[in-house]
Amino acid sequence: MNTRTRIFSPEFTAIAIMNFVNRNNAFRFFPFFRMLMLLVLFVIAGCKQKFPSVPSDIIPVNKMESVLIDMHISDAVAEIKTMGDINEKRLTEQYYQQIYKNYGITKEEFLKSYTFYENNPVLLNKIYDDILGEMSKREAKINK
Repeated sequence: MNTRTRIFSPEFTAIAIMNFVNRNNAFRFFPFFRMLMLLVLFVIAGCKQKFPSVPSDIIPVNKMESVLIDMHISDAVAEIKTMGDINEKRLTEQYYQQIYKNYGITKEEFLKSYTFYENNPVLLNKIYDDILGEMSKREAKINK
């Protein structure tokens, strides 16, 4: 967990509020403040990000990440090879077919899974955060 995530986590926020309250003796001066603080703590604790479960007919998150990484790379390769020519779409489709074959999935399974992840933005954000991290690692490795 990086520093930014830790600072803005519900647990850290609750601890910071309680420390402020204790230092300033707010409980002694405002009796209703106790109830307010409990309410705030419950709301903050309830704001934790929860990932929805992925149904069995949907491509799992890790596999979807790998498929999407390969697809983004194939998009870039097709664009470079064709230099924006009309054949780019055809070349990209050929790459996609090979990717589907490599991962043992069909285009329909991929589209159904991608639609599921689009409808669950928390999962889609996690997938793309992981993809960006992986692509950054690959770029750093190439640039060494």
